[in-house]
Amino acid sequence: MKIRKGIRIPILIFSLIGIIISMYSLQQRIDRIKLETRTIEDLKYLPSGKFIKPAALGFDELLADLLWIKAVTYFGGHYLTDKQYNWLYHILDITTTLDPRFEYAYEFGGIILSIEANQIKESVALLKKGIENHPKEWKLPFLLGFIHFYYLNDYKLAAHYIEKASLLPNRPDFLPGLAATFYTKAHTPELGVEFLTMVYNSTNDERVRKNIEKKIREIISGSK
Repeated sequence: MKIRKGIRIPILIFSLIGIIISMYSLQQRIDRIKLETRTIEDLKYLPSGKFIKPAALGFDELLADLLWIKAVTYFGGHYLTDKQYNWLYHILDITTTLDPRFEYAYEFGGIILSIEANQIKESVALLKKGIENHPKEWKLPFLLGFIHFYYLNDYKLAAHYIEKASLLPNRPDFLPGLAATFYTKAHTPELGVEFLTMVYNSTNDERVRKNIEKKIREIISGSK
């Protein structure tokens, strides 16, 4: 469409104004994120949870909930900006000390600290703490086993934690076989066969037993 010369300049001016307004709005949003990030950085001055807990005066769970919101805000702010999560473990450690039953904080921290922040040592520490406080939850030892397999190349410990997860309620059916595979990769196939035999003898589910028989044959033949 041909635009008459007389109206080109007004259109150009309005377009420039629109661009300036958009840039101003974007800058304001970035400034808000930076401000929230600076505010949350103040948490680095908080002492560890064991010192805060007596001062919470019985409001441990409420304070843990507030810190959890801060932890999520901290993660979101840095995810959108510099992707540096230097204080995330510190915040989550305090949160779970104030409320050790806060299961999702362990799962969230275990995943984000390893996969996003590459803080493997901190991820392992938080997951171990979670296992101590939630001994019947299979996801926590499963995540710990995954970290030892994927990041630490420690098949034996990976097998140990996956085995631990596979003995807990509501775990997926594939976990016993996965533990046996890691034992084989750790050059201890006898532990895998021993573990699978124990699982075999503890279940009456014919489908599960057939899968275990197949897995044991694979380990003995050396095909897996």
